[in-house]
Amino acid sequence: MRSRIKRRSPRYPIRGEFEGAELPSFPLKRKAAAFRGQVSNISDGGFCLFTARAPKQSVLLQGPLKLAGTPAQIPTLVQVRWVEHLPHGKGYRIGLQYVV
Repeated sequence: MRSRIKRRSPRYPIRGEFEGAELPSFPLKRKAAAFRGQVSNISDGGFCLFTARAPKQSVLLQGPLKLAGTPAQIPTLVQVRWVEHLPHGKGYRIGLQYVV
């Protein structure tokens, strides 16, 4: 019940991919970290992503969102809202919120 209280928009199961680069908080000469994962659900506010490694909470990720059955790629800017480590070292589940 607790998770329903946090949610503002209904979630819709969907398959897709997201490959985003972390935007640095200030200009650096280092290469931006890239994150790639599988989208499991989507809403008006963001989407849930399964990845092999986790970005830090609150960072911004920018990249294309590719939804299964759709030839278009959606340019997306999202903020990491939460990160959950999956059991048995099988990666991470990440909550991403759209930045408008």
